[in-house]
Amino acid sequence: MKVLLSRAFNPAFEALPEYLASALRSLGHDVALFDHRRFLVPGRLRRRVALLERLDRARLNRAFLAAARRHGAALVIVNQGMNLEPAGILRLRDAGVRVVNWFSDFPAEFDLGMRTAPAYDAFHLGSSWAVERHRAAGHRHAAWLPFACDPETHHPAGPPPQRCDQGRRIVFTGSHYPERQVLLRHLRGLPVDVYGPGWEAARHDDHLVPMLRGGALRPEAWRRLYSEAAAVLNIHYGALGPASVSGEMANTRAFEIPACGALQIADRRRDLQALFREGEHWLGFSSGEELRAVIETALTDESLARRIAAAGRRAVLNGHTYADRARVLLGEAEAFALPVPTAWSSPVESFRGSRRVA
Repeated sequence: MKVLLSRAFNPAFEALPEYLASALRSLGHDVALFDHRRFLVPGRLRRRVALLERLDRARLNRAFLAAARRHGAALVIVNQGMNLEPAGILRLRDAGVRVVNWFSDFPAEFDLGMRTAPAYDAFHLGSSWAVERHRAAGHRHAAWLPFACDPETHHPAGPPPQRCDQGRRIVFTGSHYPERQVLLRHLRGLPVDVYGPGWEAARHDDHLVPMLRGGALRPEAWRRLYSEAAAVLNIHYGALGPASVSGEMANTRAFEIPACGALQIADRRRDLQALFREGEHWLGFSSGEELRAVIETALTDESLARRIAAAGRRAVLNGHTYADRARVLLGEAEAFALPVPTAWSSPVESFRGSRRVA
C-alpha cells in the first residue's frame, strides 16, 4: 500500500515518526514523508504579520495535498499535525483516501486536537485519559494507541560490563522539569547520573549538582548507559500531579527502557499500570521517600533487578513495537481497550513499601 506519513522532522534526535516509517516499510508498504512544520516564513515573522501566517499556512496545506496526490496514497497517517486544515483532510477523504491521526503527545495541542479530530477517519491518542475526553465530546472514533519501542534501535547495547569499584549506578535521561528536580532531591548521596537538556536550571541546587552529567544524548549513547545501569529511572512529565497535566500517559521511555534490557523504576500512572504489571515488569513509586526506598532495593538486590528487567523486555517486545502500532493504523489490528479503574491500584506490597496516593 502507498502510505503518506505526515510528521514533524527534528534532526536532533530520532523519534516516533522515524520509527513508524521504518516499521511501515518493514511491513512491505511504500512510504513517502511530508513535514507539516516546513513553513517558509520564520515563526517570529508569522506571529507578527497575520497575512504572512495565512499565506504560508495555505501554501503548506496545498503542498500536503499535492504530496498525497503525487504519491498516490491510499492511506495518510498524520502524527499530531495541527497545522493541517480539516478542510484538506476532508478533501482527501472525499477522494477515497483513508486519513488517520496518531495524536501521540499530551498535553501538546490538545485543544486543537479536540476541534480537528472529527475530520479524520480515526483519531488515535497516546493517553487513555485524553481518549475519555474525546469520547465525552462525541468523538466515537477516538481510540487509545500508546507509544512503543523500535527493536532495531532499542535493544541491549551488549554484554554487561565487569563491575568496577565505583559500583552500580542509577541513570535518568530526560529534560528538566520542576517535578523531576523535586523528586531527584530525595536521592542525594545515591549513585545517580542525570543527563538531558535544561538541567542548568538546577546548577544552584546542592542536592542535584553531584548527579548532573551532561545534556541530551542520542540513542546509541543512552542505550549503553541503560545496559550498564543497575536501573533506569523514568519520571514522567507531570509526575504525581493531576491527570489533567499528564494525561496519565506512559511516555516513550516506558517502552524504550525495558526494550534495552534495563530495570525500569517509574512513577505510577494509569496507562503504565494498565500495560505492564508492576513488580513483574517494572517497579513503581508514588512519593520521593518511596522512590529512594525502591532505588536502594534495586542497588542491593541485583538478582531482582535482572529478573524484572528480563521480564520487562519480553513484555514490551510482545505487542508493544512500532510494527504493532503500525498494524493498528493500517486497520489490521484493534486499538487498545481503555484501562479498567479497579485494576489501576492492585497491590504489589513486596516491592512498594509505604505507598502514598498521588
